[in-house]
Amino acid sequence: MLWYNRVQQSNVNHDWALNKITNWQLKFCWIPQRCFLSNKSIWARKAYHGIRMITGPGEPVYEHRWVDSNEFILWQLQKGY
Repeated sequence: MLWYNRVQQSNVNHDWALNKITNWQLKFCWIPQRCFLSNKSIWARKAYHGIRMITGPGEPVYEHRWVDSNEFILWQLQKGY
């Protein structure tokens, strides 16, 4: 199976949520997490971590998103910038 047959296209909801995150950092994942794009398990390796702040009435809400490093690179290339 070729590598491009395994690539999954993210839907609009994923892109909208991930585009709102401005500060992506490559971090070592100590606690098991799930990739937001592919739902793969991420544990004991480096992955991209982003925090999204949702403001509104009341206290702000922080959403943490983890994305596998390979999936993150493919997602960035598909965006076109």
